[in-house]
Amino acid sequence: MKETIAEALHQLIHGHRNQMRSLTTSSGISIPINHIRSLKCIDKIPNCSARDIAQKLSLDKSQITRVLKDLVLEGYVEKHPDPNNHRSQLLTLTKHGEALLIKLTNLHYQSIEVMTAGLSDQQVADFINISETMISNLRKSIDNH
Repeated sequence: MKETIAEALHQLIHGHRNQMRSLTTSSGISIPINHIRSLKCIDKIPNCSARDIAQKLSLDKSQITRVLKDLVLEGYVEKHPDPNNHRSQLLTLTKHGEALLIKLTNLHYQSIEVMTAGLSDQQVADFINISETMISNLRKSIDNH
C-alpha cells in the first residue's frame, strides 16, 4: 500500500507539471515552475521578501535568489528597500508580471479542470484534507530531525 501511495504521488506531481508545461508552451509562455510559484507568492504575501518565498515554497534561499534574479531581469518583478529592515528588499509584481500571472492562473485553472474531471466536490475536498495532513506530517518529521 505504501509503495502505491508513493507511486501515485509521483505520477500526480509529474502529470500536473507536464500538463502545466504543455499548457504554458502552447500559450507561448516559457517559464519554469518555481518561477511561477514565486510569482504567486509575491502576489499573495503582503510585504513579500525572498525569505518569505523560500519559507512558503520550502526551498533554499539561494534557489529563490536565482529565481528572483531571472524574474527581475525579465521585467516581471521589482525590488524595493524594506523601510523596516535595511538588509531586506520587498518584492512587487510589475504590470508585465501581473499580466503574466493572470495568464498563468487561467492555465492553472484549465489544468485543475482536467485533473479533477469526474470527481465530486466532496472527493476534491477530501483529497485536499488528506494532502494537507500528509504535508503536515512530513514537515513535523523534517523538523524533528
